[in-house]
Amino acid sequence: MQACYWFGACLVYSYTERLLLSYGFKTGTIGAILAAAYLSAMLLQPALAAAADRERRVTLRTAIVVCTLLAAGFAVCALFMTRSLVVFAVLLGALSSVTLTVQPLVNAVGFHYINRGIELDYSFARGAASIAYALASLLFGVLANRRTEAMLWVFIAVQAGLFLIALFFAPHRSGIRVRETGGDFFGLFRRYPAFVLFCIGNLVLVVPHMVLNAYLASITKVTGGDMSVMIAIAAIVEFPAMMAYSHIRKRIPDRVLLVASASVYLLKTGLLLLAAYLPLGAWAAYVSSALQMLCYAIFVPAASYYANDVVSEADRVKGQMLLTEAGLAAGVISMLLGGISLEKLGVGPTLVVCEALVAAGVLIVWLGLKKGKQKTEE
Repeated sequence: MQACYWFGACLVYSYTERLLLSYGFKTGTIGAILAAAYLSAMLLQPALAAAADRERRVTLRTAIVVCTLLAAGFAVCALFMTRSLVVFAVLLGALSSVTLTVQPLVNAVGFHYINRGIELDYSFARGAASIAYALASLLFGVLANRRTEAMLWVFIAVQAGLFLIALFFAPHRSGIRVRETGGDFFGLFRRYPAFVLFCIGNLVLVVPHMVLNAYLASITKVTGGDMSVMIAIAAIVEFPAMMAYSHIRKRIPDRVLLVASASVYLLKTGLLLLAAYLPLGAWAAYVSSALQMLCYAIFVPAASYYANDVVSEADRVKGQMLLTEAGLAAGVISMLLGGISLEKLGVGPTLVVCEALVAAGVLIVWLGLKKGKQKTEE
């Protein structure tokens, strides 16, 4: 399920800019479209997560199946509206929004089985998703150079696969009942203040990461390197790290791994910053992509496991959703910041801002984890 989801999500996370650029959209306009998609997904996720936690009308299976049908439907409509660029952009934004909304639900399916004693290696599944993302990036890279609309056909096929997987494997009833700790989404802020601070740090850290991913087509024009190759390298190197994570966390606490991996983002972004001002060549961009193994590939599963450990059972879907909500909020900021900054300031100054945000994100993540550890010890 993870692999299938992320194969399709590659279009949303990495190739939307390139797809819209091919139809003549400017980066500032693209940023506004993507920001709207992330914002609408932020509004949809709390309602779906709360409903899935209560399991009265909406189950994980129902939510994922409906979302895949909607995403595929928007993609089909977009294929026939390429002559009307405004409608095409709206449909692509809607497609992105629904795809982003599904992510915490897919994560929750894995932890549903893990929490019931079933031997399921979440980090291995997430690593397999990285391989799928790498393959998707290479495929989309080829299609983007030939027929950009063909990417939508691939996306539709992947949504069909995710629909079938969810239909047969996503839980229809989990047996969870909302206890006194359950309830509304905003209650999480009161019940888990340290975890919320960690999520804020995650938000700040993810903003520059998403700027680099979403606007890589524009950035590589200055830093050097092939966009599709960079995405493929980053996705491929994620696999061994994510595959081994469940074994690594038995020896090193999640909190330590979260701080260490967050710190590597400084080097990853810094290499691209240097490449923007110095004639380093494409190698700097490719090494930056390879560092994905030590930052994103560790941080993502560590954050999911951390959320699963510190949030009570009745709030676990909402806990996973809060992590994704932080990413979506970062998406809104990064799409607007990246699009406007690249259009008005250029690549170099944009990367300077990204490096400063990474530093701030590392500090807030550390503070949130420290506060959470102190509370646990008390």
